[in-house]
Amino acid sequence: MSDPKVNLPAKLINGGIAGLIGVSCVFPIDLAKTRLQNQQNGSRLYTSMSDCLIKTIRSEGYFGMYRGRFG
Repeated sequence: MSDPKVNLPAKLINGGIAGLIGVSCVFPIDLAKTRLQNQQNGSRLYTSMSDCLIKTIRSEGYFGMYRGRFG
């Protein structure tokens, strides 16, 4: 059997990379989902998830999708 301590740095690096990718991909999708759910029936600002993400990038910039998450 291999020593589990030998692979610990590799596991930590892989876990960190997976976490970073997960947060950077999932948070914008969750932001769009929340904004779509919070729309009022009379004033629909977004028509779809991609429309919401595009409008968010145009109005708030790329990092606007992460507002509230990192600052």
